[in-house]
Amino acid sequence: MASMEEFRPDPRIPRQLVDLLIANYSVPKACFSKPPAASQLPHQLDTLHLCTFGILTTLVVISLILYLEEAFYLRRKVLCPVKRKTLLWSSASPTIIGIFSCFGLWIPRASMFVDMGISTYFAICFYLILTVIIEGFGGKNALVKKMENTDVNINTGPCCCCCPCLPRIKLTKQKVTIFTLAVIQMAFMKPIFNFIGLFLWADGIFNPDDISAQSLALWMGTIIGFSTIIALWPIGILFRQAKMNLSEQNIGAKFAVFQILLILTTVQTSIFSILAGAGQIPCFPPYSSKARSQLMNNNLLIVETFLLSIVARNAYRKRDEEAGFSSKTQHA
Repeated sequence: MASMEEFRPDPRIPRQLVDLLIANYSVPKACFSKPPAASQLPHQLDTLHLCTFGILTTLVVISLILYLEEAFYLRRKVLCPVKRKTLLWSSASPTIIGIFSCFGLWIPRASMFVDMGISTYFAICFYLILTVIIEGFGGKNALVKKMENTDVNINTGPCCCCCPCLPRIKLTKQKVTIFTLAVIQMAFMKPIFNFIGLFLWADGIFNPDDISAQSLALWMGTIIGFSTIIALWPIGILFRQAKMNLSEQNIGAKFAVFQILLILTTVQTSIFSILAGAGQIPCFPPYSSKARSQLMNNNLLIVETFLLSIVARNAYRKRDEEAGFSSKTQHA
């Protein structure tokens, strides 16, 4: 039985109706309560659920082992220190998201922090995939030199895919810098908004589940949506060129991992949240409808990121014996 501190009915439902449903219709009180604490969870789950949690945790451990083996390989086989560091961070994205999801599995009350941790790390992945593309050419200077005789098409998604009238451009250092800044703003905006949300949540002002017109979550999410679109545009422009020039570096597979993770961490999470808000995911004690939607999303994310970690390992585990460049020559 949930205590009064854990009893947290949906504010959209009148308290009298909640009491009526519990008293007269045998609706479990857990359906209107916080999810169980991590110490209570093993005692409230049956054997089947515990075995499922064990299998999913094993998948996360295997994913971590695969990444560590890949990281050891990259440290030995990629000579350029700048490129090596970028590849290590970028290839870790499926594994890190899987680890966050595993925390959400075993500590269901931390689901908001898990979601913020995933979104913060993946915002940084926008900058990482752009850097992977630029460093694949050999740095900013090499990219500009490689593209000096090429007219670059900028009518690409998600901003300008419907604007065929846009002129082609010549890549210069200044334009590449603008592209980089357009992506960096996303890597800064998302973490900053998450920290602001945490402070406002502690004061009872911010509720990530509230998407009404007056809620801060809706307006902050809208701003982040525009920021994401702006960040994806230069990545799409440079990926078109990389796809033609860097096929030997598996750039297509690397970008596919990034795109799939983008869909899984945004669209899939939003779908589960909307279904729970609409009452389409039934309550199943000890989980409320909202907590169960987060559980289902974490379960799927762990399996999906495990499969993506295998794809990422094959895409990133490639010998690179070019001496490369230093960070100073890259930004010169």
